[in-house]
Amino acid sequence: MFGRDFTLMVAGQIISLFGNAILRFALSVAVLDMTGSAAAFASIAALSMLPTILLSPLGGVLADRVSRKGIMAALDFITAAVLASFALIFRQTPTTAAIGGVMVLLSVIQSFYQPSVQASIPSLVDERGLMSANGIVAQVNALANLLGPILGGLLYGVFGLYPVLYVGIICFFLSAVMECFLHIPFIRQQNRGGVLQTIKGDFTDALRYMVRQGEGLMSLLFLVAGINLFLSAMVVVGLPYLVKIFLGLSSQMYGLAEGAMGIGSILGGVLAGAVAKKLKFSASHLLLLLAGIAALPLGAAVLHNGWPMGSFALILLSVAGMMCCATLFSVYAQTTLQQLTPASLLGKISSVVTVICMCAFPLGQALYGALFDWAKQYAFIVVLFAGLASVVIALLSKGVLLRISQRLPQQTEGQPL
Repeated sequence: MFGRDFTLMVAGQIISLFGNAILRFALSVAVLDMTGSAAAFASIAALSMLPTILLSPLGGVLADRVSRKGIMAALDFITAAVLASFALIFRQTPTTAAIGGVMVLLSVIQSFYQPSVQASIPSLVDERGLMSANGIVAQVNALANLLGPILGGLLYGVFGLYPVLYVGIICFFLSAVMECFLHIPFIRQQNRGGVLQTIKGDFTDALRYMVRQGEGLMSLLFLVAGINLFLSAMVVVGLPYLVKIFLGLSSQMYGLAEGAMGIGSILGGVLAGAVAKKLKFSASHLLLLLAGIAALPLGAAVLHNGWPMGSFALILLSVAGMMCCATLFSVYAQTTLQQLTPASLLGKISSVVTVICMCAFPLGQALYGALFDWAKQYAFIVVLFAGLASVVIALLSKGVLLRISQRLPQQTEGQPL
């Protein structure tokens, strides 16, 4: 089901994503150590996220017009060169501005890198293996997000910043070398004139296609954005508040809760292939329904704070279940997106979907920040609101997903993947 090229790409992803996660964490902690300012730490972290939101659509255009293998290899080589330059120039006196600049550059590079990876998956596996392939890529991302900061913290705490940089240089260089041996099918598209004309024309084609699909791509987009807005954002904002403030537990306990989220995401990726054999896409609203229902024990856990450790155990189970179901639905949605989209538009449309779904997070974070401040000791009301909103989205999505499934290849909907 998975050939040499997909395996090689995943191996490169493991090295590259782990290197990126380790570096981001170590650089962030270095800023905090140098300034002692949470505001400076938060400002640089937020600034480093902007390129991902602003430049991902441009990365999608590039992924559809330039060799994807060339993009991935070149960007990993460039990342290694950026880190090596930083290590040489600022060996004695690294500055906050320099570290912030490196973090922004890493984010810029990822904005162009990830659309190429997502657009390459359908070219490297057959349709029967597409769901499992997306599940594997989701696992790699979840593992990097879970273990990267742990490894970064360990390496930074023991060896300091510069040994971590050297590890990152080696990771990105090895990933680039491996990607040079990839074979990804590529059909060169005709340019529309100048660079700006080409970009404008490509975006127009992508948006026109998304609108023309009606209850296809646009519906999937709003479903995933809705889950990010009402459920994922509640977990991101609510978890530290509920564990540290409401229950009065330590930062270490909050770290365990974050780990439970990561384990849930990894489990969702692991189960993707097996679940796809049992559950058709037309019934995938059940995953959203389960994610919403999994929020209800979290609400029960914070009805009161009389037994903090019992409530904490319930929180761990709840967030792991939510993330598992949400990741499974994301894999279904990603696979369907790839099946509904022509290869010539896949990079652009994937990046547009990513940007819109990412924008749902800050909106949700602002919403739940206000709600948790308002609710205070009645935090369970906010959690129940998030769970019920997700259940409503799941029930409303049933008919939409059924209609989308009727447009998929018969093999995908009627037979195991």
